Parts: sequence; structure tokens; C-alpha cells
Amino acid sequence: MRVVLTVLLLVGCKSEHDDRQASPTPVPSAWVEVDPSEVLTAVLEDEAGAAIKAGKKPHAYLHADWCPPCVAIEKTRTDPTMVAAFASTHIIAIDVDHIDNGQIIRAGMSTSTIPIFFRLDDNGRPTGASLDGDAWGENVPAKMAPSLTAFFAR
Repeated sequence: MRVVLTVLLLVGCKSEHDDRQASPTPVPSAWVEVDPSEVLTAVLEDEAGAAIKAGKKPHAYLHADWCPPCVAIEKTRTDPTMVAAFASTHIIAIDVDHIDNGQIIRAGMSTSTIPIFFRLDDNGRPTGASLDGDAWGENVPAKMAPSLTAFFAR
């Protein structure tokens, strides 16, 4: 399978002169961008299986480069509150400008809005639960992270 797997890591560093207590590092999430040459339903099934094996919850994420909330999510993924929000997840990112819309519809993720996250079952099929960018208002970690955390925790 040709997918690019990016593991988001947050490494806590402390200098020898820093007396503050380091906060625990959240467990990294997996972020997989779907290769447009792959069959989407097969990728979702494979990645959901990988998520379950890793003890993570699989979610599909529809996005685009021109979408301001999508850009905000992707630019702030290393913010500590966003790292914590995504800690339990395995995100399967689907760029709506590169994946055929028919594949997205056949995978059960028809939508007219992005960004949107779909909770997936163990077989990579949408469960019916979703969260879109209207849930948090302003596209800053302080507003996005609580909504994402609540959605991913269910």
C-alpha cells in the first residue's frame, strides 16, 4: 500500500537549568494521507485494522489545501492541546481535491462541507458519527481542541 505515514511526535525537552516539572508527553497519533492511486475503501479497511491493532480509534478526515479550517488544523497539529486531542486517534486524511468523489461517496462519506471527521468502525466504515469545522467556531487550538477531544473520546 502506498500511503505516507506521518507519526506526530511531541518530544519534551528540559534543560539542566530548567526546574519546572515536565508534563507527560501525550501518546502520538498516526496521521495517514491517502494515496489517490489507491482504492479508498481498501485503504480505510487496512488503516482501521492498523488503528485497532495500535489501540487507536480510526477516523477519516476530509480536507483540502484551500480550506482555511483544514489549514489551521494541519498547521497546529503540534500544539500541545491539539496533540492531546489527537492522542487516541489514527487519522486517515483524504484530500477531496485528489480523491475521486465517487470513491468518497462509495465509502459512505458524502458531505458538502470540510473539514469533517468521520468515526470509523473496525472495518473502516463510517459509523454515522461525524464532526465538522462548524463545531468549534474560530480556527485556533483553544477552540478546536475541546471539540475534537470530545468527539474522539466517544
